[in-house]
Amino acid sequence: MNLSLVLEKLKKLGLTSYESSAYLALLKLGDAEADEIANNAKIPMGRIYNVLSSLEEDHLIRAQDTRPRRYACVEPASALERLSKTRHEELTQASVELENLVSDLKSELSGVEPRKPDKTFWTVAISEESHELVRECISGSQKELLVFMAPKMNSERLKKDLMQESHAGILKALYEAIKRGVEIKIILNKDVDFSLLEEYPIVKQLLVYMGDKFNCRFAAIPATPFDIIDSENVLLQMLNPINPEELFAVVNIRDTKLAKELRKKFFAIWEKAEPYSGNSCNLTLSD
Repeated sequence: MNLSLVLEKLKKLGLTSYESSAYLALLKLGDAEADEIANNAKIPMGRIYNVLSSLEEDHLIRAQDTRPRRYACVEPASALERLSKTRHEELTQASVELENLVSDLKSELSGVEPRKPDKTFWTVAISEESHELVRECISGSQKELLVFMAPKMNSERLKKDLMQESHAGILKALYEAIKRGVEIKIILNKDVDFSLLEEYPIVKQLLVYMGDKFNCRFAAIPATPFDIIDSENVLLQMLNPINPEELFAVVNIRDTKLAKELRKKFFAIWEKAEPYSGNSCNLTLSD
C-alpha cells in the first residue's frame, strides 16, 4: 500500500491530514488508546483527542467507554460509503451555492455600462475559439442582434454547424438573449433549406418568439457575413481559404461608427428581403 497516496485520497474524500493519518494508524493497530494512535500517526497529543472526536462524530471509528477510552475503526467499506455520501452532499450544496452566486453576479454585473470607446478595439478568434467568441458576444447583447448570412455558402455552413451538437451553446445563447428582451433579426440565403433543423427542441423554443423578438428574412447578396450587437459591436466572419466551406476566424470589432454604417446597410437589405413565411428560417436564429 502506498501510504502517501492513500492519505491523499482520504483527504479528497473530506478528511483532514490528521484525521486521515489517525484513521490509517488505527486501522493497522486494530484497537488502541489515544496515545498509541498519536504515536503511530505522528500527531501531537494536544490534537489527538479532537481528531478522534471528529472521526467518531462522522461514524468512521467507534470508542469503548472505558478509562482510558479505546478506539477501533469502522469497517473500511462502510466508512468509505459514509465519507462518499457526505462528500456528495457537500458538493451538491456547493454546486447550488455556486449557481446562485453566478446568477446574482450576472444580474448585478449586467447593469454595469462600460464607457464608450474612443478608439477601435478588435480581437480575432480562430477555429473553435471563434464559436466561443460568438457565444460571448451573443450573451453580452442587451438590446439588438442583427445577423447577416445572405451568401449561399455562408448559409450552407451555418446550417451544417447548427446540426452539430458542439454548437448547441450558440443556440442556447440566442434563446437566452431573446428571453432577456433582445430583438433578433436574421437575413439568410433564400436558396438554402433549413427545414431539417425545425425539429430540434431549442429551435422549437426559438420559434415561439417568431414575429415578436425574433424575425427572419431571405435574400441572396454576395457580401461578407457580419453580426451587429447593440449598434456598437461587429463580428466579421473569415472563411478558410483552403476550404471555403469552413469558418476560419471571427474578427470582433468594437467600433460604433462601423456598427452604425453596417446597421444602415443591414436594414437597406432587410427592407427588400423576402419575409419569412414558414418554419425553415428559425434555424438561423439559433446559430
